[in-house]
Amino acid sequence: MMTSKWVRVNRCNPCPVCGKPDWCLISQDGKAAICARIESDKPAGNKGAGWIHTLDNSTLLPPLPIPRPKAKQAPKAPPDILDRTYCALLAELTLSEIHRENLRHRGLTDAEMASLGYRTLPLNRRRDLITKLQANGIRLAGVPGFYLAAGYWHLAGRPGIAIPVRDTRARIVGLQLRCDTATGGRYTWLSSRGFNAGCSPGVPVHVAGKVSDNGELWITEGPIKADIATLKLGRVVLAVAGVGNWAGVIPIIRELNPERAIIAFDMDKVSNSTVKLHSGALIACLIKLDIRTFEADWDTHFKGLDDLLAGGQSCQR
Repeated sequence: MMTSKWVRVNRCNPCPVCGKPDWCLISQDGKAAICARIESDKPAGNKGAGWIHTLDNSTLLPPLPIPRPKAKQAPKAPPDILDRTYCALLAELTLSEIHRENLRHRGLTDAEMASLGYRTLPLNRRRDLITKLQANGIRLAGVPGFYLAAGYWHLAGRPGIAIPVRDTRARIVGLQLRCDTATGGRYTWLSSRGFNAGCSPGVPVHVAGKVSDNGELWITEGPIKADIATLKLGRVVLAVAGVGNWAGVIPIIRELNPERAIIAFDMDKVSNSTVKLHSGALIACLIKLDIRTFEADWDTHFKGLDDLLAGGQSCQR
């Protein structure tokens, strides 16, 4: 009975009871869960197997397909389609008070959160979201995060803060997620790679700020850092998803052709040889492009550029 009626949770579909992506099970009809961590008055089978929880309509999840390496993948849709779909999705979402408070601690105001488009990707309401998007004629095929299972579209992604990642035309070309649980990594992408008709977002570079001149351009790590930095500096700030992905900024540099570029990776570059290596490689590449290149430094008490600027401090370059 267990093997035919229950599906193991995963990162895209975590347990609706404890929120974890492992050990627990959800029934194929989405009406019950066996949680290995949180007790109920209904033990599941032998001791140690977990506890059965009945899911009400607010926590009801779609049947959970398991990602399969041989699932047919869809080509990623063009930027205009991605932007329309992601904008429509975000318009149906709100920002939870917990997430709002987290962002306030990072130095953002409520108005800035709204203008940046930050929203909460919930664990629940996935079916309602899909229904509304389809009713409005929104295309889901080829948009990372959406996939087909049993003839229906589904939305993947762990619950957390959805952070729009924009291109040089301010189009949303991806959503990074700051997940509520650190299991599997605090930051990940909204992706449906490995699911039928799903696709990967790749690692797009986030362009924060209005691209209006070819003066000074900053480069840092992470979309939230870049958003905070551009608000404080009044400059375009590019964000890579990890220093190892620095090559993604080169096509943008060629397009924008700034007079100077300032690299502002986290201050763990002082002790982290990998960060030093990638930073040096980026500097060398920018110099070859005849871009006046500087490296920002500041007190190591502040890890990231956002921490520094939110604290009212400045950096040297």
